[in-house]
Amino acid sequence: MHYSGDLDGAVPTVGTQKWIGAMEWNVTDSWRPYMVDDQVAGYLEVYNETFTFATVHGAGHMAPQHKRAETWHLIFSWITGQPI
Repeated sequence: MHYSGDLDGAVPTVGTQKWIGAMEWNVTDSWRPYMVDDQVAGYLEVYNETFTFATVHGAGHMAPQHKRAETWHLIFSWITGQPI
C-alpha cells in the first residue's frame, strides 16, 4: 500500500497517481471513498489485487500527525486484511 495526504505539497497526490498510472497495472477495485465514523476519510484504488493506493482527505505530508483516526483505520485495515 501507498498512501498520500490529498493536501501534500511535498509529494503531491497527482504525481503519485501519474507514477502508478505509468506502471499500467490492472485496476481491480476502482477509485472509491472509504469511511471513518460515517465521514469520507479518503479515496482508494486497488491494482492487480495486491497494490492499494489511498488518499487521506484533508491531510498534508504528515498524514498520521494531522488525521490520526483516518490514517490508523487505513493502515490497520490494510495490514490485517480487513475491508477498507
